Amino acid sequence: IKDDTRQLFDIETFGFMAGGKLNITLKDFTISKSHDKSTVDYKIGLLLRMANSESEAQKDLETVIEERRCIFDDLQDNDIYIDLSKPAQWRKLSTIQTIGPNAAGLYSLIFARCKPSGSNHKVSFRMDAVFENPGPNYLSAGEAPLPKMYFALFILYSLALWLWSWVVCRKSTNKSNHIHYLMAALMTIKCLSLLSESIRFHYIAQTGYSEGWSVVYYIFASLKGIMLFTVILLIGSGWSLVKPFLNAREKNIIVVVLSLQVLNNIAMVVLEETSPGSMGWLTWRDVLHVVDIVCCIAILYPIFWSINHFRQAAEADGKARDNLQKLQLFRQFYVMVLCYIYFTRVIVFLLTATVPFYMQWLGQLCLELGTLLFFVITGYKFQPANDNVYMKVRSEDEEDGREYGLNETNESDGLLLTSRTTQHSAVLGDEDM
Repeated sequence: IKDDTRQLFDIETFGFMAGGKLNITLKDFTISKSHDKSTVDYKIGLLLRMANSESEAQKDLETVIEERRCIFDDLQDNDIYIDLSKPAQWRKLSTIQTIGPNAAGLYSLIFARCKPSGSNHKVSFRMDAVFENPGPNYLSAGEAPLPKMYFALFILYSLALWLWSWVVCRKSTNKSNHIHYLMAALMTIKCLSLLSESIRFHYIAQTGYSEGWSVVYYIFASLKGIMLFTVILLIGSGWSLVKPFLNAREKNIIVVVLSLQVLNNIAMVVLEETSPGSMGWLTWRDVLHVVDIVCCIAILYPIFWSINHFRQAAEADGKARDNLQKLQLFRQFYVMVLCYIYFTRVIVFLLTATVPFYMQWLGQLCLELGTLLFFVITGYKFQPANDNVYMKVRSEDEEDGREYGLNETNESDGLLLTSRTTQHSAVLGDEDM
């Protein structure tokens, strides 16, 4: 912490089981722009406060800030107070705190500066804090099951990948498209991401450090995010299945989403590698949330455009039945994407914030199972099969050459696709109008 003007902030949150320990070493504590140290009345310290859930801990901290009161004036029974009011302690302070038999819970390590007050005082210090549960296990109580859970999910996703590979490979070349191979690549990256995350949490639990596996996880997690949004965008636009190219609007959406995903990945690394008590942590957290919301909204646009196209085509040409089948499929995919976004961004967040501290792993489990369900349903609806509405319509349209985009001249992309007959080109021109 350097030149921090905040009077109250949360440094870290950890779920302790009975017998857990907190080892704190604080060095080089200073306050700038203060009066003579011999005459100033200091009221500064660290507080370890227990809560039942993350939402309860956050609400308690917000209440203290809103009421502008000193958190040390209202100490609770299970609070552990580390006093820093004496300047003699500022050079170096070491303390070990042990959680009692009946004091297990979610603890927040809070820094508070009640006196001197005001934003004109800047606080700087270095602190090393080691949180551990009996074992020792350096994971929070709510994260202790994560290594085994992620490995089990890796096996489950690997089975789904094997099944998808079998479905794609057993079909002839004309039934499988580029998008199907991209979906397989996404599943592969997802499996590697889960495996690296399992190993990463295993080393953190054993030693407190990830032993370099964090870098591996960040690489696969970044690729996974980019691939996920790209695949959803391409399916929604009908690329490789209904048409062999992307129009200018769809290309712009993909460029925007991929650019935002790069920023999103930077924010993810910063949040993982810095403490919540850092001044920039909250800013990067907000950036992550905003970018994620923008990406989620952006991927809906190609689906919406495709729905409008098929609705207009169903009313304009003589293939109303086929276009209505496409329209129904795209509407279903639109609802699927909306449900996936709502579940993974809202329901999982609320679940993680409200469950007891020792069950916080439940949010990640629901997130991964919800993602797997989304993958399975998407794969089922867009699988390369004869009875698939999406694929069947494309096959029929290739035979008569009247599918939209296949017989038109695309000047913006420099792509010239000619029809087999002049009659078919005329029909397409009427449809595009």
